[in-house]
Amino acid sequence: MGQAVLPRFAWSVPTASHPQPPSVPAVGAMRPAARTVLHSSASLPPALTDRLPPALATALSDALTARATGQSEIEEIRLRAGRYVTLTVDGENLTTDLRLDGDDLSDVLSALCGGSLYAYSQDIAQGFLTLPGGIRVGVAGRAACEEGRVLGLRSVTGLCIRLPHPHRSVGDRIVRLVRDSLAAGSPRGLLLYGAPGVGKTTLLRGVAVGLASPPTPLRTVLVDSRAELCYGTDDPGLCLDVLVGYPRALGVEIATRTLSAQVILCDEIGDCTEAMALVEAHHGGVPLVASAHAADCAELLHRTGLRLLHEARLFSAYVGLTRDGAGGFRYRITQWDVAEAEIAGH
Repeated sequence: MGQAVLPRFAWSVPTASHPQPPSVPAVGAMRPAARTVLHSSASLPPALTDRLPPALATALSDALTARATGQSEIEEIRLRAGRYVTLTVDGENLTTDLRLDGDDLSDVLSALCGGSLYAYSQDIAQGFLTLPGGIRVGVAGRAACEEGRVLGLRSVTGLCIRLPHPHRSVGDRIVRLVRDSLAAGSPRGLLLYGAPGVGKTTLLRGVAVGLASPPTPLRTVLVDSRAELCYGTDDPGLCLDVLVGYPRALGVEIATRTLSAQVILCDEIGDCTEAMALVEAHHGGVPLVASAHAADCAELLHRTGLRLLHEARLFSAYVGLTRDGAGGFRYRITQWDVAEAEIAGH
């Protein structure tokens, strides 16, 4: 495969005194051998193209246009220093013939931060940043550490751009479980788990919309620590409050004590310190629907933080997620007592 290296980006962040320069012609194209094709409407969201250096935005857009058939969606864009850009589509990794170097990646990261790396420095030190529209960027590189704490990055070696997708009315079964438990007077907390990339965040969005929607909306609160969960939940008819940027435990406490939530949702829990704070913050009577990474229930409850939440009975059931191949989900529901028996059996 012949390589096409993007030219050094000549760009600046648009301001009144520094207008956006014209786009640099795209280079490279998708490998002809790529098997998966993209949706005919597939395109990069404006929230991303507005921040990418023009040369890269044009090259990626042209690569998508070249394969704009079929019924698939782009999930991730991976940029790595000295390696070919890859796209993840329906779980399949497609390699392009575009290649960036370390200086290019530094330029891209600065562009994604709107020219102000300092404003995102804390998030970058934690390995991510969130853009408008719910786009999350994972950041890899060489860390500068002090006493076990990451102060920043000496160099950037990789960026993983994850593109959010609308909820598409998924999660109806989870919505019914929560609604039925409230109607029966036994509020039911649920922990959704699955492998990375299975769609837990997309499912939580759908559940939030389903719970907050007329004709019988519930007072629903999203605790969105990384400003990505609330994407696509701006329907004015929703009975929904969103806490953006709050630590999860504090958000849960606010949702319970001051927002009079009937149900609370948050994403990606599991840290032990956070779990202890969640136990302190969460007060009985308000079901918590959350997600975590795990391949199965045994792996889930082997983690110290999640075992703590299990012992505190924050969740009455655990819901394993896999995709059904048609855009939906398969569910494996394990009740609390069954999970407890499995733990005791080991």
